[in-house]
Amino acid sequence: MKIARWLSDILKKAGGICLIGMMLLTCADVVGSFFGHPLLGSEELTGMGAFLLLAFALPSTEMEKGHVGVDLLHMLLPQRIKRINDCTVAFISFAFFCLVAWQCWLYADEVGEAGQVSATLQFPTFYLIYGVSFACGILALVIFIELLTLFKGTVPNE
Repeated sequence: MKIARWLSDILKKAGGICLIGMMLLTCADVVGSFFGHPLLGSEELTGMGAFLLLAFALPSTEMEKGHVGVDLLHMLLPQRIKRINDCTVAFISFAFFCLVAWQCWLYADEVGEAGQVSATLQFPTFYLIYGVSFACGILALVIFIELLTLFKGTVPNE
């Protein structure tokens, strides 16, 4: 759990850096546009930053149970059924994010081999896709650890 938390914290800090970079870039672009000199590729870089920010925030948000959920039905279920439900959801989520990480990695390989780059700055986009793949792999690890704690009968992060 310590390694997953450490990796999650690193990704959270990298996401924060992306957010600060997007903010500074947008401010510089607005000021530059005011004086007739907008920044070339600022929209492209902001989109890339948002892409990474979203992916990098997922593992930390999962660890902190920060996702929005509606548990009206879940509250009414008996404890045993809740646990079965939680294990099932965790297993499906783990399998899904393993699949997403794997497919993103394969897609990044294809994009890299094809030499695909961004339109304005000609930045190789496969690096971004590898970043998302890594973040989804860490998210799958976090969910797997939660699944193990559910099987042991303990509640994760409490």
